[in-house]
Amino acid sequence: MKRVELVYAGGKYTVPNRDIADLQKEIGDAMDAGKSHWLRVNSGEGTLEPAYLLIAPGVPVALLDVMGTTTSE
Repeated sequence: MKRVELVYAGGKYTVPNRDIADLQKEIGDAMDAGKSHWLRVNSGEGTLEPAYLLIAPGVPVALLDVMGTTTSE
């Protein structure tokens, strides 16, 4: 199962069934068009609730590729 974690305004969110390249393209396309964009994400743990984050120029957001994460010893 694909999943990307996202950090926005100090909160952690998840985006299921998507990969990081797909989200980078979606966000990049909106920014290239000069538009703000509402990104649908999941909020919470256990019982997930849909949330919508406003992605706009100057708003910091981090995408975490948790499916590609490895541990090192």
